Amino acid sequence: MSPSHYWKFIDESDLSGYSLIIPSVAVGNVGQLACDLIISSLKMKKIATVYSPAFIPVLGYDPYDLKSKSLSSSCEVYICDSRKIVVLQIRAPLVYKFAQSFLENIVQIFKEKNVQNVVLLTSSYAHEKKHISTSPFRYICTESTPYDNEVNELKWTKHDQEEGRLKIFGGGFASMFFEICKNKSLPCFILYKFCSEGDNSPDAYDMVYHLNKIVPLFSQDKDFSSQLKQPVSWKLLFGRPPPKDIY
Repeated sequence: MSPSHYWKFIDESDLSGYSLIIPSVAVGNVGQLACDLIISSLKMKKIATVYSPAFIPVLGYDPYDLKSKSLSSSCEVYICDSRKIVVLQIRAPLVYKFAQSFLENIVQIFKEKNVQNVVLLTSSYAHEKKHISTSPFRYICTESTPYDNEVNELKWTKHDQEEGRLKIFGGGFASMFFEICKNKSLPCFILYKFCSEGDNSPDAYDMVYHLNKIVPLFSQDKDFSSQLKQPVSWKLLFGRPPPKDIY
């Protein structure tokens, strides 16, 4: 018996022409941090909350507005109408035995809402980078992706895929989600960065900068950095400083 996944949409708008951005829970949490940065900078509106046994339960304050009285959970959906993007933010690891079912459910839900494509943001272990002098970013996409012209002009490096199933070491559920999108005929583009664990907020800024080159999130006529707003929740990424009494 397949598990039940519950989507509580506040806004049932049709999403024709929209792009879905989703992070994979991966090494350094770069994809999740990048989505946080996008949501905060564009002041995106929450339109749905997702409840599923596929998630470890998480509940907390609004990560983008400390004055808000609303709570945030393991998985929520945000929208920016002006940029025609939807972000499915994931704040907890997936329970493996339910992962396939939930990822298939994501594709089903957003195909029904007529999203035009998916962009998945993730990361890979730094030691997997075989060519030291090249860019730390890689991409891979399905044949029907709308970003072919952009990546060709930018001369981005494509993921070096061996025969068989896609493998991105340290990339979380990215490979599984990519195969589901291919099988369900939903265009999918994966962008990932080689990184190590630590303070990965600079990696998130770098990822949003690269993403902006193919998905127009921010104005090209203004300074890029000035348009970004760091989420208030990032102030507590590493908890409180150690008490002085211990020294």
